[in-house]
Amino acid sequence: MYQQFDSPTGVRFLALIKEGKSFRESVRVTGIGKATGYRWLRDEYLRYRGNGLDHAAAQTELGFISRNAEKWNERFLSRTGRHHFQVDPAVEERFWSSYSTGMSVLAAAASAGVKHTTGYRWIYRRFISLRSRLPLAEVVHALRLSPGTSVRWETQRKKELEAEKARVQKADRDAIRTARIVAERVAAPLSPAQKRRVLRETRYWELVGSGASNAAACRMLGVSRVIGTRLRNQRAKQPRASLKPPSGRYLCLRERLHMADLLRMGCSLRQIGRELGRHASTIKRELDRHRDPRGRYLPHIADHEARSQRRRPRERKLQTNPRLHALVQTKLTSHWSPEQICGWLALEFPAEPGLRLCPETIYQALLFGDHGGLSTDGKPRLRTGRKIRKHRWRTGSGHGSVVQNMTMINERPPGVETKAEAGHWEGDLIVGVGSASAMVTLRERKTHYGIIINLPHGHTAAQTNQAIIAALPAHLKQTLTWDQGVEMARHQELAAATGLRCQRWSKSEPFRGLKSEPL
Repeated sequence: MYQQFDSPTGVRFLALIKEGKSFRESVRVTGIGKATGYRWLRDEYLRYRGNGLDHAAAQTELGFISRNAEKWNERFLSRTGRHHFQVDPAVEERFWSSYSTGMSVLAAAASAGVKHTTGYRWIYRRFISLRSRLPLAEVVHALRLSPGTSVRWETQRKKELEAEKARVQKADRDAIRTARIVAERVAAPLSPAQKRRVLRETRYWELVGSGASNAAACRMLGVSRVIGTRLRNQRAKQPRASLKPPSGRYLCLRERLHMADLLRMGCSLRQIGRELGRHASTIKRELDRHRDPRGRYLPHIADHEARSQRRRPRERKLQTNPRLHALVQTKLTSHWSPEQICGWLALEFPAEPGLRLCPETIYQALLFGDHGGLSTDGKPRLRTGRKIRKHRWRTGSGHGSVVQNMTMINERPPGVETKAEAGHWEGDLIVGVGSASAMVTLRERKTHYGIIINLPHGHTAAQTNQAIIAALPAHLKQTLTWDQGVEMARHQELAAATGLRCQRWSKSEPFRGLKSEPL
């Protein structure tokens, strides 16, 4: 048996059409066929026409303009309201006229020229109609029913009511169960072409993150370098906040779509809250804030309004202070870097806090045009010479942690903390100005014996390992604790050559021991 347009799925489909979704997308989201969708649109149109709306108003209320609407209008104008298998109304009127004079059902049916089963069907239909508003005794008296017939029909009526109630409850449960799936489909409406583009973009950034250049990544994907450049520019222009994953504190678009779908199903606020895992007061506040003047809750518009309200935009410092703007623009024109400009402002105007800036403010004003209004002519004058920002946290091109397979400081043996035995060392690399010079410092925790090693020819991981291997006493080699500097990138080779166990300073624990105890 096919579903009616007033079923939960039909209500969901018609609501999506009214919200502006295309017919194809609404059919895909609700999981129905095109023929079913057109049949529901036709039935809803005929219902609007039956409520007194004209042809144009019915299409506007439906939210769907179709060439088939002319056929639907002709059908509405030509219909009589009766099925073509139904008996002529005059025949049924003759039956009731005869039955009201006291005739039996058989005699009244014979006088009207119909079978007795048709007469009983008419009486039962009237019994159901009267029973919905009158007591059973009055209906039995009005229709002259026998005790056995009245009991049988009343039992059948109760069974039909229970079956209808169970059907409605099952349809509501199914609608609520599938509401989450529908919300996810609407939140990410991807066509096959869109899915291919998303997959291509994901694969592009994976290749760039693995170290491939723009040209190499585009060549491996079989696309033009222009597409790769466009992807880079799009990501460089995105604000930081848009790339952060949702925290779960605020309602997301999927939850708003889920909420709107449950509202259409007639669910209460508490039931919606249970389905979303939110408090009922959260649902009420969301509905109070984002209903339109007609009282409708439109999830996409509500999500856009919530994001705009949460952004809390404020005026930029360079936009509100013309003097500061002029000073920064002048120094940029003179090829000063943002760091130099900020340092000069702090030295030149120590008593004016309003003329202080952070270098990041200048960078954002240059690279993102809406952050300060600085002339874009200053972009090529940046020390990097690039016109767009290259973020390792955005592009994923950073090499990540250089020191692999680290042993954290919380995994050190207990004897290191108690200083009960010698041979446990702590080390660090001290780099001079411009990385032109460097030296290794080693200190033994129990005896406080210190070693300083000069590295005149470089401080790579291999050179640092050679210096430590040559400097450590042969009889005092148990553990070595170091920070996460790149000079320890080959710590496993150092451990294999010396027999040391190497630990790293954990980010969750402060650096202790080396600073608090003098050499």
